[in-house]
Formats: sequence, structure tokens, C-alpha cells
Amino acid sequence: MKIIRFIFCFIMTLFTYEMVAQDIHFSQFYASPLTLNPAQTGWYKGDIRIRGNYRTQWKAIDNKPYSTIGFGLEKQFHYFSNTYSFGIVAINDETGYVGLVSNKILISGAFSKKINGHKLSGGIQTGIVYKSTNVIRYTFDDQFDIGGDNVFNPQLPTAEVPGEPILYGIANIGAMWSKRLSNTIEPEFGVSIYNLNTPRESFYGLDLKEADLPIRAALYGGGKFSATSKININPHILYMTQKKAAEFLIGGEVEYVFTKDIKPYIGTSIRYGLSRNFDASSWIGGVQMKNLRMGISYDINISTLQQATNNRGAFEFSLIYITPSVQSTFIKIPCDRL
Repeated sequence: MKIIRFIFCFIMTLFTYEMVAQDIHFSQFYASPLTLNPAQTGWYKGDIRIRGNYRTQWKAIDNKPYSTIGFGLEKQFHYFSNTYSFGIVAINDETGYVGLVSNKILISGAFSKKINGHKLSGGIQTGIVYKSTNVIRYTFDDQFDIGGDNVFNPQLPTAEVPGEPILYGIANIGAMWSKRLSNTIEPEFGVSIYNLNTPRESFYGLDLKEADLPIRAALYGGGKFSATSKININPHILYMTQKKAAEFLIGGEVEYVFTKDIKPYIGTSIRYGLSRNFDASSWIGGVQMKNLRMGISYDINISTLQQATNNRGAFEFSLIYITPSVQSTFIKIPCDRL
């Protein structure tokens, strides 16, 4: 197991240039709307949306998984035909063995309106990010001990010094579009740009352009298609790019209308890293029970890292609860009583 950890750390070091400062993400990205696109704030039918996400991955490597927890809350406000929505999202992410912790609190606002059957939304998001790391968990090259049992000996002295935690602000924007083309087809598309201000990330206060968090751009496509009165198909496509890293996800879900309030679903998706070829396949199952939607997925690792992970990838859970809309569907016309 120690040799596997050593090989994994060596591989990760080789690819650090491409991986540095990348943002977190979920396989069920559509179940985490505020981390997908600020314009998805209020992008639902209802009044209040509450959601939670949990992801754990790569536990097979030295039994120290990477974990991500997200929580979001949104509220709609209606003024004539306009909808103003506000939301907040909190995220905690911990990077396994090295203990790199990232905490984010973001506030979103969006404006949406229907024009000739087209639903349009624009959103903006801002907040703070706090990052820290636990150097005690690290091992460095001057602690390399090939003759020892653990390859690296943390008891050996090192010249490395711990860095200071960092705190910075961040800004993101996005736009969404959808239109009901018929009673059975309703597509939607969105574009978002994250890290607009390219904040500097350095635990040592380095004034280097390489320490800037790169802009992340995302293109999203999805929607709803009713194949029959009992079967709905929900496709999902996502393309993200950040500096030299790129990722493409494609998949979908098949939902069966068991009753009006109970709709189980199953689905799958494939994650493709373009330059890295196939990364993982994700399998999901869940159920829509009235206003509550629950999903669980598992990623099967099919990248070159599978020799270390034995194809084991990530577990992910999602919960979304939407309260009924309080918007009036009737127009009241005042008139004199006779």
C-alpha cells in the first residue's frame, strides 16, 4: 500500500502543472445548480429550493478520500411577469492525504423573464474563499528513505516551512435559456464564467501570475423530453475548461412516472478529459417523491489511475427539496359591485 501511495503521489506531481488551482465539481452537476451557473438561481418551479450534495472519492488510495460537501438555499420574488431570485451556497472540500481544505460561501442573484415563450435568466455571484493546508501530513523529497518500510520517513527533518491560510473574494456570472417547443420537448442551455477576478492563490504570498486562479468557463445543455405518458428522458451535457484543463460530460436519466407523486429514475454519464481520454463513467439512481428529489451515484474510474484505484471512484449523494410556488396564477380585475 505504501508503494501504491508513492506511485500515486509521483504521478500527481508530474501533472501538477495542469491540475493547479482547478475548481471542485460534482458528477451530478445538475443537482448543484449554484456551482454550475449563477443564472440557475431561482431556475425552478416553486418558491424555495433547498439542496445538499456530498461526494467522496479515491478512498482506495491509502484510505484517505477526497470529500466535498455542498449546501444551497434559494428564494424567488415575483413582480408582475419578472422573477428576482436570491440564493446562498456553502461548500467544504478536503483533498485527502495532504489535508488541503477549501471553504466557500457564495451569494447569488438572478433576474428571469419570459419573452414570447422564451425563458431567459441572467445571474451574478460573489463571495469569499478560505483555504488552508496541513503540512504535517506532507512528506518531502528530503524525507525520502528508500531503505525504510514507508518509502518516506516523516520523522526525518525537512527544510520546508508551512504556508499561511489564504482568504480572497471571488466573482462569477452566467446566463440561461429555455423554451417549451411542444408538450413533450423543453430544452435548456446555459453558459457561465467563474473566477472573473482571477484571485491570487499562494500560501506563501508569492506575487506570481502562475498563482492566479484561472477563469473557468462552462457550457451546459439539458432539458426534458416526454417519450410517453409514463417515461421521461432528461439529457445532460457539460463542457468545462480552465487553463489547460478541459472536461466533457454527457449522459442522462430515464424517469418512470409510477404515480403523480412518485417518479423513480436511473441514468448514466461518461466523463471525458479530452487530452486525458476517458476519465470515469457514472451510474445514478434515485426517486422524485412529490417535492423531494433524491439521487445516489457511483463513479467507476476508467483512467490510467485505475491500476491504483482498482476502478473504484466516487460515491455521490444529492437531495433537492422545492416548496410549492406562492405566485398567483389568477389575474384579479377590480370591479364595482351592483
